[in-house]
Amino acid sequence: MARLLILSRLRTPVRVPLKWVIFALVVLAVCFPHPGILARHIKHWRNPNALIEPDAPALQPWVEALRLQVGPDLPSAEALKTVERFVLGRLPYAWDWETWGTADYMPTVSEALEMGREDCDGRAVVAASLLENLGFEVRIVTDFAHVWVQTDKGDTMSPGKSKAVVGTDGGFEVRLAALAELPRAMAYGIAVFPFLRELMITLVLWYLLLRPGLGIVRILVLAGLLLGGLLALRAGGGDYRHPVLWLQWLGIVGWLGVLVVWAIPVRRPPLDCA
Repeated sequence: MARLLILSRLRTPVRVPLKWVIFALVVLAVCFPHPGILARHIKHWRNPNALIEPDAPALQPWVEALRLQVGPDLPSAEALKTVERFVLGRLPYAWDWETWGTADYMPTVSEALEMGREDCDGRAVVAASLLENLGFEVRIVTDFAHVWVQTDKGDTMSPGKSKAVVGTDGGFEVRLAALAELPRAMAYGIAVFPFLRELMITLVLWYLLLRPGLGIVRILVLAGLLLGGLLALRAGGGDYRHPVLWLQWLGIVGWLGVLVVWAIPVRRPPLDCA
């Protein structure tokens, strides 16, 4: 055990920041293993409306096919529904991990069409581009878990409950009142991400929480609370429209229990056994 706790031999001003750095690097490597894609993702989210390209060359065959269904006399509400059905039918749904090998990625129009499958953000970018080509005023919006399209005639692409982030001409605008959606969005993200990768993060966190004197019982309790909290959040957050709130709260309570168990003072072992 002493060899496993080599980090605990370091002085507190070094040990604590080092553990945070290790944990952050592990999370980054597990969730975003491709630095280039992560860099592009951050760039795209700095100004999501810049991804709307109504005249993108790759989009023009779609524009021509869509105009056969959306005539000038079609009411706006019907046009929005038609565009939504059109995009959903031509761009099958797939998680970003399946398409891009990363936890999240917002693609350009050409990237989405080239891959031939996308999740909500890629579909929203394509739909927004088509709608702008048809004369709608459009914006990209999200509630942290789902991305859809806001237009001057109404929202489309399965609108979420509240607009937490709204694309603007200069970048994006965060609406603080909608931050209440963040826990639900995090639970959803945890539920749909590959379990084995989350297990890797959980194992690293458990190891970083270990310290001399915890004892086998508390070590096992920490592992149980971490894993139990993860499983509860996954079970409670998988349905975006109808989350199981009591399971989400059970997961949160489990993780808070980790802090309580870890914070209980321990009996320090003799120096020669550290």
